[in-house]
Formats: sequence, structure tokens, C-alpha cells
Amino acid sequence: MFNLISVKYQDIINDKLDELYLLRKKTFKDRLDWQVTCVGDREFDSYDNEHTHYLLGCYDGYIVSSVRFIGMDQPNMITGPFKDFFNYQAPEDGMLLESSRFFVDKTRVQGLAETKLPFCHLLFLGMVNYARTLGKEAIMTVCSKSMYTILKRSGWNIAVESMGLSEKKEPVYLLRLGIGDDSQDALIKYIRRHYYCEGSYLKKWPIYL
Repeated sequence: MFNLISVKYQDIINDKLDELYLLRKKTFKDRLDWQVTCVGDREFDSYDNEHTHYLLGCYDGYIVSSVRFIGMDQPNMITGPFKDFFNYQAPEDGMLLESSRFFVDKTRVQGLAETKLPFCHLLFLGMVNYARTLGKEAIMTVCSKSMYTILKRSGWNIAVESMGLSEKKEPVYLLRLGIGDDSQDALIKYIRRHYYCEGSYLKKWPIYL
């Protein structure tokens, strides 16, 4: 069984937080070689705090995907370490969410031969559904060129606010991710091509399949 839920930093149980940090280290340090803060075999930073919400995608109780949300009116990655990447003044707006540390664990997903769930796009849809539930206007995020391509192909309504270069001199994109009906419907259409489920059911939050 797959479920996608939101949990506050202060409410996540210790073993799940530990599992999340382990998976983030494997993704962002070991696989992508990003300049992230690691302590031993765990990755976390000062933005993992009481202002943070996580979306956790779990299959049979194990985390397979996650994203971190922080309100744009709180200290976040876009107005912090990513600020110098762009010639852009990011809005400190309580109606916007900043997303970061997005991942789908490839090793765990590849081991799930019995399911054809499109885990990446379920996480995209969960981001939209969650933000809509909170009454937000949009989601802001910074991504690489490869992730930008994936987002465009998903049908998600996205706008490039600015382009810049990372510390590795690689292109990065500051995006505004729409959460309107068009984005929700496009992601549901993509998911239903790979996994049959009533569209009305996929519009609900949390997501249980």
C-alpha cells in the first residue's frame, strides 16, 4: 500500500526522521554529489526546523519519496543559500511555499516489481493537492536542468522566474509551480496512464493507493 502524507518537523517520529535523513544523504550527497551538510551517513541542515513540513511517500511503511516545504515568509533555501544564484528578488509571501530536497529513492522503487505506480508524479500531485488544501497560491522551487525537463514533460503548469548558475557552474532554474485545476488535471491524467484510479480519488488529500 502507498500513502502520501504531510507531517510537521516536530511531529515526525524519530525513526522516520532518521530514515529520511539517511535517504537524503544517499540521494543528494552519494548520487548527485551536491554540496550538502552531512553528519555521518545522514543529511540535514538548519532548514529542517519547526517551520518545516515534509511530504512523505511511503510504500508498505518504508519511505520511497519526500519533499520539504517551508513558507516563503520564513527563512528558506531560495532567500538563503540560493539567493546569489539568481538576479531575482524572491517574494517573502505567506501565500507561497518553498519546496526543496525533493527525491524518489531509485533503489527502493526499482525493487518494487509488483507495482507500476508512477512515484515521481504522485509526489508532484501530492505537492499540488497539499498546497491547495492550505489555500496557497503557488510553490516556488530551485531545480537542475534535468529536473526542469521532467517537470515540463509532466504537464505541470510551471513558470521560469529566473535562470542562474550553481556553485558548479551548472544551469539552475527558479520556478513557480502552479497549483490550479490545469496542473492538477494534467498530473492526474499522466498518473492514470500508468495506474488506474478514479480521477476524483486522486484529487483528495492525503493520497492513499
